[in-house]
Amino acid sequence: MTSNRNSSARVEVSRIASPGLSGEQRAAIDQPIEHAAGLPGECYTSAEWARIERETVLASSWTCVGYCHDLALGAVRPVDLLGLPLVIVRDGTGTARVFHNVCRHRGHRLVTEEGVMRKVIRCPYHSWTYSLDGALHSTPHIGGHGQHQCANFDNGEHSLWVIRSATWLGMVFVNLDGNGPDFSTHIAELEQRWSSFTGVGGLNDVEAAGEDGSLELEFHANWKLAIENYCESYHLPWVHPSLNSYSHIDDHYNIVGGGWGAGQGTYKFTFSERAGIELPVFDRWPKNKSAQAEYVALFPNVLLGLHIDHFYSVIVQPVAHNRTRELLQIYYVGNSMADDKHARDRREMLNGWRAVFEEDIRPVEEMQRGRDSTVFDGGAFSPALDIATHHFHRWVAARYPDAA
Repeated sequence: MTSNRNSSARVEVSRIASPGLSGEQRAAIDQPIEHAAGLPGECYTSAEWARIERETVLASSWTCVGYCHDLALGAVRPVDLLGLPLVIVRDGTGTARVFHNVCRHRGHRLVTEEGVMRKVIRCPYHSWTYSLDGALHSTPHIGGHGQHQCANFDNGEHSLWVIRSATWLGMVFVNLDGNGPDFSTHIAELEQRWSSFTGVGGLNDVEAAGEDGSLELEFHANWKLAIENYCESYHLPWVHPSLNSYSHIDDHYNIVGGGWGAGQGTYKFTFSERAGIELPVFDRWPKNKSAQAEYVALFPNVLLGLHIDHFYSVIVQPVAHNRTRELLQIYYVGNSMADDKHARDRREMLNGWRAVFEEDIRPVEEMQRGRDSTVFDGGAFSPALDIATHHFHRWVAARYPDAA
Protein backbone atom coordinates (compact mmCIF):
# COMPACT_ATOMS: atom_id res chain seq x y z
CA MET A 1 0.00 0.00 0.00
CA THR A 2 1.37 3.39 -0.96
CA SER A 3 0.72 6.49 1.09
CA ASN A 4 1.40 10.21 0.89
CA ARG A 5 0.58 10.81 4.57
CA ASN A 6 4.00 12.38 5.16
CA SER A 7 3.92 14.57 2.08
CA SER A 8 4.56 18.24 2.72
CA ALA A 9 1.95 19.20 0.12
CA ARG A 10 -1.20 18.44 2.12
CA VAL A 11 -4.61 18.17 0.55
CA GLU A 12 -8.01 18.21 2.20
CA VAL A 13 -8.99 14.78 3.50
CA SER A 14 -12.15 13.46 1.87
CA ARG A 15 -15.11 13.40 4.25
CA ILE A 16 -17.16 10.27 4.87
CA ALA A 17 -20.66 10.29 3.39
CA SER A 18 -22.13 8.10 6.14
CA PRO A 19 -20.69 6.68 9.38
CA GLY A 20 -18.46 3.72 8.72
CA LEU A 21 -14.86 3.02 7.72
CA SER A 22 -13.72 2.54 4.16
CA GLY A 23 -11.45 -0.34 3.28
CA GLU A 24 -8.58 2.10 2.84
CA GLN A 25 -9.13 3.58 6.29
CA ARG A 26 -9.25 0.14 7.91
CA ALA A 27 -6.05 -0.85 6.17
CA ALA A 28 -4.32 2.33 7.37
CA ILE A 29 -5.35 1.75 11.00
CA ASP A 30 -4.24 -1.89 10.85
CA GLN A 31 -0.80 -1.07 9.47
CA PRO A 32 2.23 -1.73 11.67
CA ILE A 33 2.42 1.13 14.13
CA GLU A 34 5.31 2.83 12.30
CA HIS A 35 3.05 3.40 9.29
CA ALA A 36 -0.43 3.37 10.84
CA ALA A 37 -3.00 6.14 10.86
CA GLY A 38 -5.51 6.70 13.64
CA LEU A 39 -9.28 6.98 13.48
CA PRO A 40 -10.67 9.63 11.09
CA GLY A 41 -11.71 13.01 12.44
CA GLU A 42 -15.43 12.35 11.97
CA CYS A 43 -15.25 9.63 14.60
CA TYR A 44 -14.85 12.47 17.10
CA THR A 45 -16.83 15.34 15.57
CA SER A 46 -20.02 13.79 14.19
CA ALA A 47 -23.21 13.36 16.22
CA GLU A 48 -24.43 10.77 13.72
CA TRP A 49 -21.21 8.85 14.08
CA ALA A 50 -21.66 8.87 17.88
CA ARG A 51 -25.13 7.32 17.48
CA ILE A 52 -23.75 4.54 15.30
CA GLU A 53 -20.88 4.08 17.74
CA ARG A 54 -23.35 3.61 20.59
CA GLU A 55 -25.07 0.84 18.62
CA THR A 56 -21.83 -0.92 17.68
CA VAL A 57 -18.72 -0.21 19.75
CA LEU A 58 -20.51 0.44 23.04
CA ALA A 59 -23.36 -2.03 22.55
CA SER A 60 -21.20 -5.01 21.67
CA SER A 61 -18.88 -4.85 24.68
CA TRP A 62 -19.33 -4.33 28.42
CA THR A 63 -19.83 -0.58 28.79
CA CYS A 64 -19.81 0.91 32.27
CA VAL A 65 -22.79 3.17 32.96
CA GLY A 66 -22.31 4.14 36.60
CA TYR A 67 -21.60 3.21 40.20
CA CYS A 68 -23.96 1.42 42.55
CA HIS A 69 -21.86 1.01 45.72
CA ASP A 70 -23.24 4.28 47.07
CA LEU A 71 -26.88 3.53 46.30
CA ALA A 72 -29.16 2.69 49.22
CA LEU A 73 -31.38 -0.37 49.07
CA GLY A 74 -34.39 0.43 46.92
CA ALA A 75 -32.64 3.37 45.26
CA VAL A 76 -32.65 4.28 41.57
CA ARG A 77 -30.16 6.27 39.51
CA PRO A 78 -31.00 7.50 35.99
CA VAL A 79 -28.09 7.45 33.57
CA ASP A 80 -27.73 8.51 29.97
CA LEU A 81 -25.55 6.81 27.36
CA LEU A 82 -25.22 9.12 24.36
CA GLY A 83 -28.92 9.93 24.56
CA LEU A 84 -30.09 6.44 25.52
CA PRO A 85 -32.08 6.71 28.80
CA LEU A 86 -31.24 3.96 31.29
CA VAL A 87 -31.83 3.47 35.00
CA ILE A 88 -29.80 1.57 37.60
CA VAL A 89 -32.01 0.00 40.26
CA ARG A 90 -30.70 -1.49 43.52
CA ASP A 91 -33.37 -3.72 44.99
CA GLY A 92 -34.00 -4.64 48.60
CA THR A 93 -31.40 -7.42 48.51
CA GLY A 94 -28.67 -5.13 47.17
CA THR A 95 -28.77 -6.56 43.66
CA ALA A 96 -28.21 -3.94 40.96
CA ARG A 97 -30.19 -4.17 37.72
CA VAL A 98 -30.33 -1.93 34.68
CA PHE A 99 -33.48 -1.20 32.69
CA HIS A 100 -34.35 1.01 29.77
CA ASN A 101 -35.70 4.10 31.51
CA VAL A 102 -38.99 4.21 29.63
CA CYS A 103 -42.56 3.33 30.58
CA ARG A 104 -44.12 0.50 28.60
CA HIS A 105 -47.37 2.50 28.29
CA ARG A 106 -46.66 5.71 26.38
CA GLY A 107 -42.89 5.89 26.50
CA HIS A 108 -42.56 8.48 29.27
CA ARG A 109 -39.17 8.54 30.98
CA LEU A 110 -39.74 6.80 34.31
CA VAL A 111 -36.98 8.15 36.55
CA THR A 112 -35.72 11.70 36.22
CA GLU A 113 -33.64 11.99 39.39
CA GLU A 114 -31.89 9.75 41.86
CA GLY A 115 -33.81 8.68 44.93
CA VAL A 116 -35.15 5.86 47.06
CA MET A 117 -38.36 4.22 45.85
CA ARG A 118 -41.12 2.78 48.03
CA LYS A 119 -40.76 -0.70 46.58
CA VAL A 120 -42.08 0.39 43.18
CA ILE A 121 -41.14 2.70 40.32
CA ARG A 122 -44.05 4.91 39.35
CA CYS A 123 -44.45 6.58 35.99
CA PRO A 124 -45.36 10.25 36.58
CA TYR A 125 -47.56 10.37 33.47
CA HIS A 126 -50.36 7.82 34.12
CA SER A 127 -49.06 6.27 37.35
CA TRP A 128 -48.28 2.83 36.02
CA THR A 129 -45.99 1.18 38.56
CA TYR A 130 -43.25 -1.42 38.30
CA SER A 131 -41.61 -3.58 40.94
CA LEU A 132 -37.88 -3.14 41.44
CA ASP A 133 -37.35 -6.32 39.44
CA GLY A 134 -39.05 -4.63 36.47
CA ALA A 135 -42.40 -6.43 36.58
CA LEU A 136 -45.47 -4.32 35.78
CA HIS A 137 -47.21 -3.98 39.14
CA SER A 138 -50.30 -1.84 38.60
CA THR A 139 -52.16 -0.04 35.80
CA PRO A 140 -54.59 2.50 37.34
CA HIS A 141 -57.85 3.00 35.41
CA ILE A 142 -56.57 1.03 32.40
CA GLY A 143 -60.08 -0.32 31.77
CA GLY A 144 -61.86 2.96 32.50
CA HIS A 145 -62.35 5.03 35.64
CA GLY A 146 -62.03 2.74 38.65
CA GLN A 147 -61.17 -0.27 36.49
CA HIS A 148 -57.54 -1.08 37.18
CA GLN A 149 -57.41 -4.19 35.06
CA CYS A 150 -58.39 -4.81 31.48
CA ALA A 151 -59.53 -7.93 29.68
CA ASN A 152 -56.93 -9.43 27.35
CA PHE A 153 -54.19 -7.18 28.74
CA ASP A 154 -51.41 -9.25 30.29
CA ASN A 155 -49.21 -7.35 32.72
CA GLY A 156 -46.56 -10.02 32.29
CA GLU A 157 -46.06 -8.96 28.67
CA HIS A 158 -45.26 -5.38 29.66
CA SER A 159 -42.44 -5.58 32.16
CA LEU A 160 -39.62 -3.09 31.87
CA TRP A 161 -37.02 -3.88 29.24
CA VAL A 162 -34.12 -5.33 31.21
CA ILE A 163 -30.53 -4.95 30.03
CA ARG A 164 -27.88 -7.59 30.53
CA SER A 165 -25.67 -6.23 33.28
CA ALA A 166 -22.89 -7.10 35.71
CA THR A 167 -21.41 -5.43 38.78
CA TRP A 168 -17.69 -5.33 39.55
CA LEU A 169 -16.14 -3.32 42.40
CA GLY A 170 -19.26 -1.20 42.63
CA MET A 171 -19.30 -0.41 38.90
CA VAL A 172 -22.29 -1.37 36.77
CA PHE A 173 -21.57 -2.67 33.27
CA VAL A 174 -24.08 -3.33 30.50
CA ASN A 175 -23.91 -5.40 27.35
CA LEU A 176 -26.60 -3.72 25.28
CA ASP A 177 -26.77 -6.17 22.39
CA GLY A 178 -26.68 -9.19 24.71
CA ASN A 179 -24.10 -10.97 22.57
CA GLY A 180 -20.90 -10.28 24.48
CA PRO A 181 -19.00 -12.91 26.47
CA ASP A 182 -19.79 -13.38 30.13
CA PHE A 183 -18.45 -10.46 32.13
CA SER A 184 -16.29 -12.87 34.11
CA THR A 185 -14.61 -13.83 30.84
CA HIS A 186 -14.25 -10.18 29.84
CA ILE A 187 -12.43 -9.29 33.06
CA ALA A 188 -10.55 -12.57 33.64
CA GLU A 189 -7.25 -11.67 31.95
CA LEU A 190 -6.93 -8.39 33.83
CA GLU A 191 -7.80 -10.02 37.16
CA GLN A 192 -5.21 -12.69 36.49
CA ARG A 193 -2.60 -10.08 35.63
CA TRP A 194 -3.23 -8.12 38.82
CA SER A 195 -3.38 -11.20 41.05
CA SER A 196 0.44 -11.13 40.91
CA PHE A 197 0.22 -7.85 42.87
CA THR A 198 -2.84 -8.35 45.09
CA GLY A 199 -3.11 -12.11 45.40
CA VAL A 200 -6.09 -14.07 44.07
CA GLY A 201 -9.24 -12.13 44.88
CA GLY A 202 -7.19 -9.23 46.21
CA LEU A 203 -9.32 -6.53 44.62
CA ASN A 204 -12.29 -7.87 46.56
CA ASP A 205 -10.53 -6.50 49.66
CA VAL A 206 -10.78 -2.88 48.53
CA GLU A 207 -13.52 -0.59 49.74
CA ALA A 208 -14.70 2.61 48.10
CA ALA A 209 -14.05 5.79 50.04
CA GLY A 210 -16.90 8.19 50.73
CA GLU A 211 -17.46 11.61 49.25
CA ASP A 212 -13.86 12.58 49.96
CA GLY A 213 -12.78 9.79 47.62
CA SER A 214 -14.87 10.74 44.61
CA LEU A 215 -14.64 13.36 41.90
CA GLU A 216 -16.64 14.42 38.85
CA LEU A 217 -15.16 16.25 35.87
CA GLU A 218 -16.68 17.30 32.57
CA PHE A 219 -14.97 18.50 29.41
CA HIS A 220 -15.74 19.36 25.80
CA ALA A 221 -14.20 16.45 23.94
CA ASN A 222 -15.07 13.03 22.61
CA TRP A 223 -14.86 10.20 25.13
CA LYS A 224 -12.32 8.26 23.05
CA LEU A 225 -9.74 11.01 23.48
CA ALA A 226 -9.82 10.48 27.26
CA ILE A 227 -9.10 6.77 26.73
CA GLU A 228 -6.29 7.47 24.25
CA ASN A 229 -4.68 10.00 26.55
CA TYR A 230 -4.78 7.60 29.50
CA CYS A 231 -3.15 4.80 27.55
CA GLU A 232 0.19 6.58 27.16
CA SER A 233 2.84 8.26 29.28
CA TYR A 234 4.32 10.20 26.35
CA HIS A 235 2.71 13.46 27.49
CA LEU A 236 3.93 13.36 31.11
CA PRO A 237 6.88 15.82 30.88
CA TRP A 238 4.75 18.59 29.37
CA VAL A 239 1.27 18.01 30.80
CA HIS A 240 2.12 16.52 34.22
CA PRO A 241 5.50 18.03 35.24
CA SER A 242 4.92 17.36 38.94
CA LEU A 243 4.00 13.71 38.40
CA ASN A 244 6.87 13.34 35.95
CA SER A 245 9.31 14.61 38.58
CA TYR A 246 8.96 11.41 40.63
CA SER A 247 7.37 8.99 38.14
CA HIS A 248 9.38 9.88 35.08
CA ILE A 249 8.47 9.03 31.51
CA ASP A 250 11.50 6.70 31.47
CA ASP A 251 10.04 4.73 34.39
CA HIS A 252 6.99 3.70 32.36
CA TYR A 253 6.20 0.65 30.25
CA ASN A 254 3.43 -0.33 27.83
CA ILE A 255 0.58 -2.72 28.63
CA VAL A 256 -1.39 -4.36 25.82
CA GLY A 257 -4.11 -6.86 26.63
CA GLY A 258 -6.24 -8.90 24.29
CA GLY A 259 -9.79 -7.66 23.89
CA TRP A 260 -10.04 -6.29 27.41
CA GLY A 261 -7.84 -3.23 27.20
CA ALA A 262 -4.45 -1.56 27.25
CA GLY A 263 -2.46 1.04 29.14
CA GLN A 264 0.83 1.73 30.87
CA GLY A 265 2.64 1.06 34.08
CA THR A 266 5.39 2.69 36.11
CA TYR A 267 8.17 1.26 38.23
CA LYS A 268 8.31 4.38 40.40
CA PHE A 269 5.17 5.83 41.96
CA THR A 270 5.90 7.40 45.35
CA PHE A 271 3.07 9.89 45.86
CA SER A 272 2.05 8.56 49.29
CA GLU A 273 5.60 8.80 50.59
CA ARG A 274 6.02 12.33 49.22
CA ALA A 275 2.68 13.47 50.64
CA GLY A 276 3.33 11.91 54.06
CA ILE A 277 0.38 9.53 53.73
CA GLU A 278 0.39 6.19 55.54
CA LEU A 279 -2.15 3.75 54.16
CA PRO A 280 -2.88 0.04 54.57
CA VAL A 281 -1.34 -1.99 51.75
CA PHE A 282 -2.10 -5.21 49.90
CA ASP A 283 -0.38 -7.74 52.12
CA ARG A 284 0.57 -9.99 49.19
CA TRP A 285 2.11 -7.23 47.09
CA PRO A 286 5.69 -8.22 46.16
CA LYS A 287 8.13 -6.31 48.36
CA ASN A 288 10.49 -5.69 45.43
CA LYS A 289 7.63 -3.97 43.53
CA SER A 290 6.32 -1.66 46.24
CA ALA A 291 6.69 1.45 44.03
CA GLN A 292 5.20 -0.16 40.93
CA ALA A 293 1.75 0.89 39.67
CA GLU A 294 -0.35 0.10 36.63
CA TYR A 295 -2.88 2.18 34.72
CA VAL A 296 -5.11 0.45 32.23
CA ALA A 297 -8.13 1.34 30.18
CA LEU A 298 -10.69 -1.43 30.50
CA PHE A 299 -12.33 -1.15 27.10
CA PRO A 300 -14.42 0.56 26.17
CA ASN A 301 -14.76 3.24 28.86
CA VAL A 302 -13.23 2.58 32.28
CA LEU A 303 -9.84 3.82 33.52
CA LEU A 304 -8.24 1.87 36.37
CA GLY A 305 -5.21 2.58 38.54
CA LEU A 306 -3.64 -0.03 40.83
CA HIS A 307 -1.12 0.87 43.56
CA ILE A 308 0.19 -0.91 46.62
CA ASP A 309 -1.95 1.24 48.94
CA HIS A 310 -4.96 2.29 46.86
CA PHE A 311 -6.95 1.66 43.74
CA TYR A 312 -9.11 3.95 41.64
CA SER A 313 -11.59 3.71 38.83
CA VAL A 314 -12.81 6.36 36.43
CA ILE A 315 -16.00 5.84 34.45
CA VAL A 316 -15.70 7.78 31.20
CA GLN A 317 -19.29 8.66 30.32
CA PRO A 318 -19.96 9.76 26.72
CA VAL A 319 -22.48 12.60 26.99
CA ALA A 320 -22.39 13.71 23.34
CA HIS A 321 -19.96 13.42 20.46
CA ASN A 322 -18.06 16.39 21.90
CA ARG A 323 -18.84 16.17 25.63
CA THR A 324 -17.59 13.70 28.23
CA ARG A 325 -18.03 13.25 31.95
CA GLU A 326 -15.55 11.42 34.19
CA LEU A 327 -16.56 9.90 37.52
CA LEU A 328 -13.56 9.01 39.69
CA GLN A 329 -13.75 6.78 42.74
CA ILE A 330 -10.83 5.94 45.04
CA TYR A 331 -10.74 2.64 46.93
CA TYR A 332 -8.56 1.64 49.89
CA VAL A 333 -7.45 -1.74 51.20
CA GLY A 334 -9.83 -2.91 53.93
CA ASN A 335 -12.19 -0.59 55.79
CA SER A 336 -9.85 1.13 58.25
CA MET A 337 -9.54 4.22 56.03
CA ALA A 338 -13.14 5.27 56.68
CA ASP A 339 -12.52 6.73 60.15
CA ASP A 340 -11.89 10.38 60.96
CA LYS A 341 -8.19 9.96 61.74
CA HIS A 342 -7.54 9.26 58.06
CA ALA A 343 -9.49 12.31 56.80
CA ARG A 344 -6.30 14.17 55.87
CA ASP A 345 -4.89 11.15 54.04
CA ARG A 346 -8.08 10.75 52.02
CA ARG A 347 -8.11 14.45 51.20
CA GLU A 348 -4.47 14.49 50.10
CA MET A 349 -4.95 11.43 47.90
CA LEU A 350 -8.04 12.88 46.24
CA ASN A 351 -6.39 16.25 45.67
CA GLY A 352 -3.35 14.55 44.17
CA TRP A 353 -5.41 12.74 41.57
CA ARG A 354 -7.66 15.75 41.02
CA ALA A 355 -4.61 17.73 39.92
CA VAL A 356 -3.52 15.01 37.47
CA PHE A 357 -6.92 14.55 35.84
CA GLU A 358 -7.59 18.28 35.65
CA GLU A 359 -4.26 18.74 33.88
CA ASP A 360 -5.49 16.38 31.16
CA ILE A 361 -8.58 18.44 30.33
CA ARG A 362 -6.97 21.13 28.18
CA PRO A 363 -4.91 18.80 25.93
CA VAL A 364 -7.89 16.52 25.42
CA GLU A 365 -10.10 19.48 24.50
CA GLU A 366 -7.43 20.82 22.14
CA MET A 367 -7.25 17.43 20.41
CA GLN A 368 -11.01 17.66 19.94
CA ARG A 369 -10.67 21.10 18.36
CA GLY A 370 -7.88 19.84 16.14
CA ARG A 371 -10.10 17.14 14.70
CA ASP A 372 -12.26 19.79 13.08
CA SER A 373 -9.36 20.37 10.71
CA THR A 374 -10.15 19.44 7.12
CA VAL A 375 -6.67 17.98 6.65
CA PHE A 376 -6.49 15.80 9.75
CA ASP A 377 -5.91 12.26 8.48
CA GLY A 378 -5.92 10.27 11.70
CA GLY A 379 -2.47 11.32 12.78
CA ALA A 380 0.52 9.10 13.48
CA PHE A 381 1.91 7.11 16.42
CA SER A 382 5.17 6.83 18.30
CA PRO A 383 6.32 3.24 17.74
CA ALA A 384 7.74 3.24 21.27
CA LEU A 385 5.24 5.22 23.35
CA ASP A 386 1.87 4.97 21.56
CA ILE A 387 1.59 1.18 21.43
CA ALA A 388 -1.39 1.02 23.78
CA THR A 389 -3.16 3.92 22.06
CA HIS A 390 -2.75 2.27 18.67
CA HIS A 391 -4.19 -0.94 20.16
CA PHE A 392 -7.26 1.02 21.25
CA HIS A 393 -7.73 2.49 17.77
CA ARG A 394 -7.59 -0.99 16.24
CA TRP A 395 -10.04 -2.32 18.84
CA VAL A 396 -12.54 0.45 18.12
CA ALA A 397 -12.12 0.23 14.33
CA ALA A 398 -12.82 -3.51 14.38
CA ARG A 399 -16.27 -2.73 15.80
CA TYR A 400 -17.19 0.05 13.40
CA PRO A 401 -19.45 -0.70 10.43
CA ASP A 402 -18.21 -0.40 6.87
CA ALA A 403 -18.89 2.86 5.05
CA ALA A 404 -22.00 2.81 2.90
